[in-house]
Amino acid sequence: MEKICFSNVNVIDVKNACILEQYNVVIAAGKIVSVTAQNEKDTGDMSVKIIDGTGKYLCPGVMDMHVHLVWEGTLADPLTANRMEGPYIAMIRALHNAQDSLRKGVTVVRDVGCNGDVTIFLADAMRKGLTWGCDIIPCGSAITGSCGHVPSLSRIADTDDELVKAVRTLKSLENHAAIKCQWIKVMATGGAAGPEDVGPSMYSYQNLCTVAEEAHRLHMKVSAHALSREGICACIDAGIDTIEHGADIPEEKMDVMREQGQTLIPTLWIYKVLAESKGIVDDYMNQKAKKVVEQQKITFRNAMDKGVRIALGTDAGSPNFGPHPSVYGEMYVMNEYGMSRQEVVKAATITSAEVLGIADAKGSIEVGKDGDVLLLTENPFDTLHAFETALESVYQRGKRIPAFDFQ
Repeated sequence: MEKICFSNVNVIDVKNACILEQYNVVIAAGKIVSVTAQNEKDTGDMSVKIIDGTGKYLCPGVMDMHVHLVWEGTLADPLTANRMEGPYIAMIRALHNAQDSLRKGVTVVRDVGCNGDVTIFLADAMRKGLTWGCDIIPCGSAITGSCGHVPSLSRIADTDDELVKAVRTLKSLENHAAIKCQWIKVMATGGAAGPEDVGPSMYSYQNLCTVAEEAHRLHMKVSAHALSREGICACIDAGIDTIEHGADIPEEKMDVMREQGQTLIPTLWIYKVLAESKGIVDDYMNQKAKKVVEQQKITFRNAMDKGVRIALGTDAGSPNFGPHPSVYGEMYVMNEYGMSRQEVVKAATITSAEVLGIADAKGSIEVGKDGDVLLLTENPFDTLHAFETALESVYQRGKRIPAFDFQ
């Protein structure tokens, strides 16, 4: 494999929120093997391809903790489309979206719900070298109740016994795909994109404890769709690992989240889009989203103040949300709601890697990590728009990915 050196480049240090000016970064066999100041230039004995980084910025690949690759973001009713199309079309759409995401700088996604567990098998195919795209951390099909959120992306489970079986079924997919099923997704409440009421928790505290305990016993982590206060509190108390959306979190529960090491994935932009889409999406989506947005503005600010760990996730693929990826819109809203640009970039890189359990290989530019990097012509700490308007090239494990026109 080609050995490359980004010469005289400014390295985005996401851990320390600073710029390492005029460094050389060498990638060989897919791994970062050297990060040194320009005056300590050392590319080794092998033939090296030099990439001039003068005046440019090298950033770790961006991650999205909450996507639906089987949705494309342009359908007003993706739930019906999933039921009509089936898993084969869903697989092709997921592949297309994974490739577009990588071309635009998103090197890792966690897929949190698909029909037919297709993203588990897509991730397996990628790891076997049969196709390519961003790295996928799959949850497979979500778990929801009989009256729960997005049943077309889920397996139905109502009782504790059914929930245990659902968790074990997802774990059993390891026997069919050469990939560890590290995460599952449970729909704890209703949602803005479904006709059901957001208010009540779809599962009891005991139900959620059953899911968390069985998943953790099997060395899996749990993400939970949770919008209402009742459902969010039950998820936090049950030990769910990541709270998705989390619009209405009481401040005292934020203290619990921080102490227990739980993570908020706020997905701010999707609700802002739905709230501004009157006459485009169904009225119930528009009205519910408006309420969620007002709650999120308060919750997000309080969570930052309380020291709750926040990672970046978008709900990419959701109705009227536009094509994958959605990370950059999410970045802008996180910044708009009070998070600094440096913290936004950190949430999208090393923090997400830590939550996913892959920080030993991803999330920052350090020796020994994968060569997943973005070469930018502007500093993202100065403007987050650099990821869209100043993205010169994308590398996955040291291999340059074909360009994609944002226009």
